[in-house]
Amino acid sequence: MMRRRLVQALTGLVISAVALWLTFRGKDMGGVWRATREADYRYLALYVPFWGAIHLARTVRWGILLEPIARVPFRRLNAASAVGFMALAILPFRLGEFARPYLVAERPRLRVAAALSSVVVERVVDWIFTGLLLLASLLALPDDLPGVRVLRAGGVIVSLAFAAMVLFLVGAYRNRARAVAITRRLLAASPRLAGRAAGMLDAFIGGLRLVPGRGKVVLFFALTAVYWGLSAWGMQVLALGFGISLGPVQACALLGVLVVGVMIPAGPGMVGTFQGAIVVGLGLFAARDVVATRGMAYANVLWATQLGLQITLGLFFLFSRHIQLGRVLSASREVARGLDTEAVLSEDPDDGGGTPEERAEGGV
Repeated sequence: MMRRRLVQALTGLVISAVALWLTFRGKDMGGVWRATREADYRYLALYVPFWGAIHLARTVRWGILLEPIARVPFRRLNAASAVGFMALAILPFRLGEFARPYLVAERPRLRVAAALSSVVVERVVDWIFTGLLLLASLLALPDDLPGVRVLRAGGVIVSLAFAAMVLFLVGAYRNRARAVAITRRLLAASPRLAGRAAGMLDAFIGGLRLVPGRGKVVLFFALTAVYWGLSAWGMQVLALGFGISLGPVQACALLGVLVVGVMIPAGPGMVGTFQGAIVVGLGLFAARDVVATRGMAYANVLWATQLGLQITLGLFFLFSRHIQLGRVLSASREVARGLDTEAVLSEDPDDGGGTPEERAEGGV
């Protein structure tokens, strides 16, 4: 386990180093530093409330997905969200994704599989939303912009990949037994592995089947639009501090490119891939000399601001009574162990039978 974690960390650092080298190569570092010093940081003060509203929107949205299983008190949900997103920001290879479901899980009321399923659904919806946002905004840009056709093709590929995820989730939702049976057949060479993987998938799909009511679904998607709309608007406001004026379509395109860029596994803080995505996005509609100086300064300040705010909020809640520090550090390992345990329970005749969510609702 330690060796695998070390390999992941080193690989992430290498990816970040390469991304930083590609991003800063040929840039006027003196000009970047001047643009950073001369920026109007009053716009940074205006950006902070945007980030606070974004945190609130995504926390409430996550709570909606968890409601069918258990109503988590907002204080605990907020603490787990703050610390979980901090872990996502600082751990390589997006390992922090496991922190939120593990921190909020509480047997028997809320099992790990159901909590993890809520995060997966949340991520898939985000990816689809931003993929479509990217594609729509790129189609709205003029055809003669440099690189726009390449990014459009990339947007189509990303959207198709996200659509495939949706089809898989819908298929698993509608044909749970078939999805489990297919998993068993694919791993038939190892009966023990096949049984364990099928049981884990069964427990995981059980969490996916817990969906909120129609009104809550509408609220969930409304908060999704608010969350990403505020993200684009906030980036647009902060860019003004560097003399970069972005229209709504341009801000949405830049946000979409950023989301796709940071999906690339990288080192702590998504350093390198974040700056590279911003530079590529700005290159669509800003002059090359602007991107090479003010654009680079903007990318660095936006990255440092988001990372700093997330770490600050996470540290504030890290030592609250709602969070156990040891659980944060061992989240990825414990989530896998929790899924494994629930898989065994789902096949245990003495466990009361039924699916994981049925046992949770029964208070087993």
